[in-house]
Amino acid sequence: MSGTRYTLLFQIEILHGYFAGGPCGSLALSPTGSCAALLARYGMLFRATNGGGAVYRPLWSDAVRGFDESAPFTFSLQADPELSLYTEMDPAAAGAPSETLFYFDNSADYAAEVFGAQRQLLHAPNKPFAKAVLPVRPYRFSASFDASSSASLQVLDPLSKSVLWPVSAEQNQVPFVDLRRLPEGRYILARDGEVLQTFYLMDQAPKWGAISIYAGGSAQSHLPANCRVIDSQDQNPPQITPKIFTLALDARKTIWRYYIIAATSTRDLDSYELTGAIKRATRVENGAAIDLHFLRQPETLAIDGRAAWVFESQSPIPLLHSPASEFSLTLRPGDKGARGAQPIRLPYARPAAFARKGDADSTLCSEVFVYV
Repeated sequence: MSGTRYTLLFQIEILHGYFAGGPCGSLALSPTGSCAALLARYGMLFRATNGGGAVYRPLWSDAVRGFDESAPFTFSLQADPELSLYTEMDPAAAGAPSETLFYFDNSADYAAEVFGAQRQLLHAPNKPFAKAVLPVRPYRFSASFDASSSASLQVLDPLSKSVLWPVSAEQNQVPFVDLRRLPEGRYILARDGEVLQTFYLMDQAPKWGAISIYAGGSAQSHLPANCRVIDSQDQNPPQITPKIFTLALDARKTIWRYYIIAATSTRDLDSYELTGAIKRATRVENGAAIDLHFLRQPETLAIDGRAAWVFESQSPIPLLHSPASEFSLTLRPGDKGARGAQPIRLPYARPAAFARKGDADSTLCSEVFVYV
């Protein structure tokens, strides 16, 4: 008896600038319980990958015939505790970890060139965390009702805006919203059609985030054509176009602050400059060239009883950049042109060595101490 043969339905890839635009192994993807049930209904398989995962369908065409699921395939994202240290976050993307999560889906067409290739993004280009934070609600939560008001509280499907709760007017008179029949995922809380809150429904332990993939089919006709995997037209069998959906995170950028400490008391770097040059001429970050100019601070500091000259980058540099592979640095006297210049091998900024640039300045600095 021959085994079942499978073919790709869709794939999710998580890329990160800290890993030079490669897979982000710091985020682990897995199906939610409701997603696992959806996969089983159609005989599909999920396989985790380094920095993502893929869903496979049985090869025969009947496997998705009549696909009319309104709910998307939803996956949990669990993060390495240090992910936030080297990831460029949106300052507005804040909230208590136990009360919010980061949510991404393919309900909008975000096709863009990222990390050197055209990709179908799960978020706005260069803004992965814009509007990504969702409050988390359990399957049963309390709701206050004004007895003198005829306003009706509703829970809506975020794609079609169809009413999922209440099923009847009587249900809207109870003090609890009971959504235990709905799968885990994103929903809209509304009153008489006015949106009160978009939230994520789950009863599990806190997680870093979630990704939902709307596959298409007859019940997801509101999905942009470029985002569909299963065609929503009346075709028999349905047209299937496997796709790769991408979550693209940027490396955190900080001011790099080098403390160049003289190994001997006779060494004087007062007139020296620290200059940088990109080794890869095409290296850009989000379409803009990276600035590697350093400015020497006017005052020296005393560190371990020795003089330290402080050089700061004039603009933020991504943490992934290593002076050994990405750029070269030269320490030279400022009044002698190229004469007296000496290449200097310096360590790169590390995610854990952060400081504030100044008392009233919230800009982050990465501090690097070097003896020469």
